[in-house]
Amino acid sequence: MLNCAFKPVWLLGRLLGGLTLLALVAPFVCAVWMSFAPGELLEPPTGEWSVRWYREFFGSVKWTRALRTSAEVAALSVAGALVGGLGLAVAVTRFHFRGRYILSSAVLLPMFVPAVVLAMGLLPLVMLAGLQGRAYSLAAAHCLVSLPVVFLLLRNALAQADPELERAARGLGARPWTAFRRVTLPLIAPAILAGAVIAFILSVNEFTFAVFLGTPGARTLPAALWPEARDKDTPLLAAASCVTVLFTLAGMWVTAHLLRRL
Repeated sequence: MLNCAFKPVWLLGRLLGGLTLLALVAPFVCAVWMSFAPGELLEPPTGEWSVRWYREFFGSVKWTRALRTSAEVAALSVAGALVGGLGLAVAVTRFHFRGRYILSSAVLLPMFVPAVVLAMGLLPLVMLAGLQGRAYSLAAAHCLVSLPVVFLLLRNALAQADPELERAARGLGARPWTAFRRVTLPLIAPAILAGAVIAFILSVNEFTFAVFLGTPGARTLPAALWPEARDKDTPLLAAASCVTVLFTLAGMWVTAHLLRRL
């Protein structure tokens, strides 16, 4: 039974929680609503509803190609962030070497530098290498954003995993990689899953690198949306935004499903 003295606080907490949830969900609800507008104006339909803009989105080579590019870049970015983050996390938690703390700090640097500065710095390098507009160059740039987050998650998970368990497995005859894969990897699997999901979300919604490093023929969906949003307001923008959200949710589910099978 709730104490009467705490009942106002409890009600206030529920009210604030409800308002916060409403503020989080309201933009997406409005986008879904406006995506079914039958006319040319970006406004919520009050009478007739239409899937016209979804048909236009999936019937356009421009938009489906941008969606496919987003998927390719996100998949490569997740793989890169996991491999790089796991390797660095193992290095700084399992090995003692000079410069270990400097390396840990250097990995986090992209978090403190504006994305536009990183993109401007990468652009000459990418152009010099002839990689502008390539999926793997965009994925490598997206890794700069997701790698620090994945690294922090995996470093903390590895710090909490007892290394003696892995040593015991090696003492019983297991090779180093087998001991790591059969003992340590399952212990840090939740952190790997969380890192993959976060890396996927960051990549799908990343905009700055996509604008600087992409080309008109190879743009991710956020970069392809920008000229449309700048020049005209049509319900196509709302439909594309809803597709992006659904694509993100589907990608998160696939990533989680694949990693749970490891």
